Amino acid sequence: RTEMKENGCITLDQLLKFQTIKSISTDKELLVKAAGELKEEITVDADKEELRRVVPFDWETMGDGSHLSLCCKNVPLTEEDKSEGEKAFYGAKHEYAVTRDELKALFEPFGKVGIVKLRFGRKEGKAYPLGMAIIEFENEEGMAKASAELLPKEGEAKEIEIKGNKLTFETVKPMKCFQKGAKRARDDKKDDNDKQEKEEEEEIKFEPVKVEMVKGCVIALTGLSDETCDRESIREAVSDILKVTKDIKTSGLYVDYTRGATSGNLRLTESKPEEMKELVAKLNDGTILIANAKVGSAKMLEGEEEVAYWKGFEEFLNNRKRADLEEKRQKKKQKRFSHKGRGGGRRRQ
Repeated sequence: RTEMKENGCITLDQLLKFQTIKSISTDKELLVKAAGELKEEITVDADKEELRRVVPFDWETMGDGSHLSLCCKNVPLTEEDKSEGEKAFYGAKHEYAVTRDELKALFEPFGKVGIVKLRFGRKEGKAYPLGMAIIEFENEEGMAKASAELLPKEGEAKEIEIKGNKLTFETVKPMKCFQKGAKRARDDKKDDNDKQEKEEEEEIKFEPVKVEMVKGCVIALTGLSDETCDRESIREAVSDILKVTKDIKTSGLYVDYTRGATSGNLRLTESKPEEMKELVAKLNDGTILIANAKVGSAKMLEGEEEVAYWKGFEEFLNNRKRADLEEKRQKKKQKRFSHKGRGGGRRRQ
């Protein structure tokens, strides 16, 4: 809204700043063509590369769609690696593994879906997925049916999975500025709310975590079962040979593994060269199985591989810290715009 001209027009360049549109296409000609097919709603000036609504939204008409929306969490992400350091650790997830159309089809049985918004945070000026989506139905009937089955007041909630992930749901809190009769403070571009929103779009700054490398403490594993393997089965298989307890808090053994992956790492707080060599040998010859299956390979990391692992571990800790701060900022923003004295939506797992 702050980018909009007095005549209600917005340029294509400004429109393409929106991640939702950029993720579909950055082709201006395609955008003009699509807008041109909505003649009753949108007026397009191809020469000036501008467009505007035929009937401008007013504050009450626009609304925020919260009464028709569900927040969907645990949306699956890809396992693609972002850097060599993270690759040496265990690949961080960086893209959505599902499309808006796939999510839309998942919720169409409840009612017609109007909008599917994949949520993103920001890192180093670039967007990254938060694993959340907003599903907005076109009418109250669809929202009511979805709420009754996914967020029932009594009884078990209907479970929905997509690509192996069990989705969780909660209602979307309405923004205070969309209450009936509420004054839009942001009509003044110099309003404090605009400053706050600008700050919220800026990259999160924090004191980075520094990790001191401890040599000879890491074993890399490949060829793990993506169906049956988990941290518990790995810990169960290796603890006796490494002569550590199976208690996570006191063992000094960390299992760096993501369920469903085929590779991972074992990290000790202090080097045990003899025990580690024996474990590597028995894993490679099949004497020791993990989740009743022989691993593809096991080796102690040395040299550049070991340095890359510790770099990836440090990156992982900083990414997690950044994500935690991003979540706190989102909650603070939601709280700022929520109704006074009103609790959050019902949450069901």
